[in-house]
Amino acid sequence: MQVLDAILADADAFRQAVKERAAFRPLYVKMKIIFGCNLKCEMCNHWRAPREAPLSNERLREIVDELATLGCKKIHLSGGEPMLRPHVPELIAHASNLGIKMAMTTNGTLIDKELAKSLVQAGLRGVNLSLDSPDRKMHDRVRGVPGAWKQTTRAIEHFARFAHKGKVALRINTVVNRWNYATLAPLPDLAHELGARALNLIAVDDHCGPHLALHRRDIEKYNTEIAPRIAERSLALGLMQKEDQAYPFGRTQRDISLAKRGQFAFGWYDRFPCFAPWTHSLIDYNGLVYLCCMTRERIPPLGDLKQSTFTEIWRGARYQIARRLMHPPAFTPCRRCDDFLEDNRKLFEIADDHLATETRRIIPCSSV
Repeated sequence: MQVLDAILADADAFRQAVKERAAFRPLYVKMKIIFGCNLKCEMCNHWRAPREAPLSNERLREIVDELATLGCKKIHLSGGEPMLRPHVPELIAHASNLGIKMAMTTNGTLIDKELAKSLVQAGLRGVNLSLDSPDRKMHDRVRGVPGAWKQTTRAIEHFARFAHKGKVALRINTVVNRWNYATLAPLPDLAHELGARALNLIAVDDHCGPHLALHRRDIEKYNTEIAPRIAERSLALGLMQKEDQAYPFGRTQRDISLAKRGQFAFGWYDRFPCFAPWTHSLIDYNGLVYLCCMTRERIPPLGDLKQSTFTEIWRGARYQIARRLMHPPAFTPCRRCDDFLEDNRKLFEIADDHLATETRRIIPCSSV
């Protein structure tokens, strides 16, 4: 809502930026601050191969300074596992002191009670912890390291102390896959018991490997036997706001067919644009800048922060081309993404006829 509120507060400038295919403001930026990870998750390649060194702490602080100047409202830290990197609390404190809301996704296995406290005191205001089953053996199987479940659930409990006081928003992320889906019905009760305030179910993507992808019969079983129980308990416990959140593969036969093809936007970007190129950016661990996570490794980078400032990239020719090409049907990777669906739908709800006409004509993701 912070991004939407900022757009609403300056709606005329946003409409003009969309009309001119020009930069607006990078209101929400994701920063992958490291590539490596201490777990060996089945659905992830971060642990399988070494990569080049990440940007230095000094360069990260310079980028944060620049983002603050450009009007950034939120930065989300991720990896790999961001807590493998030293000085994360200091980076969070630096950005927080500039008025930027800080959030992070972590597996939690490296976070003890004192570190959780220092992160929140530094200004961490949102934390997503990855928990892939209420069954510890299943979680450890998916995550590839024995004992991971115990460490992650402890980290959730450490942050829950602060979530209870309203100091940090605490959410559990769960990747729904063929291995774990049948174990997930008790997940809302465990999340509530641990102190989480929200539950986010993520459909496994086919790039994770065919051994994890659900067959149609698996999805139908999940939708019939598991999702209704998750929805009922999650709504009752305040972990979800809508019943559909318990159905990451969709509910209709059409949506399930699209999900089986990896199109988790369920056709939205065949008809409507994504506004992320005007309001969002992804900064990779090595300084490469992309439109978003979904276009990373699928579309060439828009710039390199080892060679340019973020402002030069944000206002530069490659970003401009991407904004010009952002028109339905979307870039191919956009069809696979549900990250910004709710925001984009709300933007269309608040847009006037001129904005709707312009954006339908000019805008998201087929190829750059």
